[in-house]
Amino acid sequence: MKSSTATTILITALMVFAATPLFAHHSVAKTFDSSRPITMTGTVKEVRWLNPHASMIIDVKGTDGKISTWEVEMAAPNTLFRTGFRKETAALSSLVTMQVWPARDGSRTATGLLLTLADGKQFDIHDSFGDFLPRK
Repeated sequence: MKSSTATTILITALMVFAATPLFAHHSVAKTFDSSRPITMTGTVKEVRWLNPHASMIIDVKGTDGKISTWEVEMAAPNTLFRTGFRKETAALSSLVTMQVWPARDGSRTATGLLLTLADGKQFDIHDSFGDFLPRK
């Protein structure tokens, strides 16, 4: 009897622990402002190839000449891999142009929609976890 109760408690605890990342995933619509899409060009500072989202850190020069650092969240590495995008695709110090939805809180974070490399090659980098991106 004690073994059965302990097993039930252990299995329940493992199921709750395994489901936690699903509840922790944020809503793109709540975090980022799709009504204010922006396009920015900057220099790749870092590419983070992590789950649940890859991200790219870019330095963007403003109209005043000042550099601001942005973190752009992208799709999961597996999703990016399937589109042909690899961690090495956007080389450090290379110039990229990104169409993004900026964070609603005004921070220099955004969710990426489209990445264009200096050679003109484009990648759909949006988070396809379940929110929205209009399709043609």
